[in-house]
Amino acid sequence: MEVAQLLLIPTVLEIICQHLSFEEAIQLRDALKVDSLKCPFTIIDPKRSKGLKKIIIPEVNSATIATAELIKMYGLNLALIEAAGKGQNAVVQTLLSAGVDVNATDKNEWTALISAAARGRNEVVQTLLTAKDIDVNAVNQYGDTALILAVLNNHNSVVQTLLNAKDIDINATDRNGKTALMFAAQYGQNQLVQTLLTMKNINVNAINNDGQTALILAADNYHNEVVRTLLTVKDIDVGVVDLDGMTALMLADSVGRKEIFKFLSAAGAN
Repeated sequence: MEVAQLLLIPTVLEIICQHLSFEEAIQLRDALKVDSLKCPFTIIDPKRSKGLKKIIIPEVNSATIATAELIKMYGLNLALIEAAGKGQNAVVQTLLSAGVDVNATDKNEWTALISAAARGRNEVVQTLLTAKDIDVNAVNQYGDTALILAVLNNHNSVVQTLLNAKDIDINATDRNGKTALMFAAQYGQNQLVQTLLTMKNINVNAINNDGQTALILAADNYHNEVVRTLLTVKDIDVGVVDLDGMTALMLADSVGRKEIFKFLSAAGAN
């Protein structure tokens, strides 16, 4: 696509023009090799541009092209989701400034936040969380939240960022009733388990659709350190029975998980 055509997209042009003086607009026009650059604002008055940081034309050019290409390919809302997943923070900022719906979803019900969190784009996650109406607990077609997917993909920094977000639901479940803590326990992510347990409202005894707790999942998957970590929680229920009639201790005993069996026995499990 020709750069001149990219600049025909009003949203992108307007965002750029809000930050240009008349002289900078001329520079941008020349750098992009277009005949004219029509800014819809009266901000070209040099008096109003005093004190503005000098625009670096190559950076403006690059951001403009990246944003415009995504808009052309996906439309405004999907462009935000794509940019978030790719870690294109400058593009995300531009689109949010343009008023793109931060909670827009694609065909799989992924939002920009879910996309960024799942791929470990912490800088983008931080940017998205500044949006006024962000739904930090939005779910995709499988019921996964941004937090759950960040845990599943072991993105520690993203998890920490999300846990600091206002209104985060740390006990949100996917369609199988699994919480972020359950996934961390199931996959042996002890550092994430420890991080999640620092949250005041964490439900360590939550039960999924199979009647399993985080402790049962950790024991069933041979994660000794996770079991030890979970057992440090004062209110941990070591006697939960899942839908197969098994407790964490029974699972540990049935397949010879000696260390886990020892930990659970010491904690009073039966």
